[in-house]
Amino acid sequence: MDETHQKSLKEMADRVAEMQEYIEGAPHRIKVGCFAGGAAIVLNGFLSVIDVFDVFDEPIYYVVNAYMVFFGVVTMVTESDPSFIQVHETLTPLQKWMHEWAKGLTMLWGRGLFYVFQGTLCTLSASLLSFGLVIGVYMMSMGVLCLVIHYKRSRPVAPPPAEYIRIQ
Repeated sequence: MDETHQKSLKEMADRVAEMQEYIEGAPHRIKVGCFAGGAAIVLNGFLSVIDVFDVFDEPIYYVVNAYMVFFGVVTMVTESDPSFIQVHETLTPLQKWMHEWAKGLTMLWGRGLFYVFQGTLCTLSASLLSFGLVIGVYMMSMGVLCLVIHYKRSRPVAPPPAEYIRIQ
């Protein structure tokens, strides 16, 4: 590779690293991104569910879209900010119930796996070059991002070297 290509690749890698630090710097941004993905999943699934003639033509896609609406609502309730939940009293018991019965959604790795599943479901039920395909890829990337952040936070810290002096 010549020097200009190496410089371009280095700049691109630096920008990706900066973007990753920006996203990881505030968990609120991740919550907002996942909430927006859940809302988009609901919208995409709802537009397919209201087409009742699809029940007779392709019933499996109709059922999958109904599941996607449900999963999108679960995502939105899970990622809702506590201040928003407290304002809407009907959502508080729903979020508590979900956190009790779906404990995996209270942890970053559980939500990451759920979003990857949700994204693959949306991607596989979408046609080529459609809104559903874009949403599915977005949700898969949000799930992978949650998994990466969980992995980075849970990595064990390396033990100190043998020549490390400990003062007591």
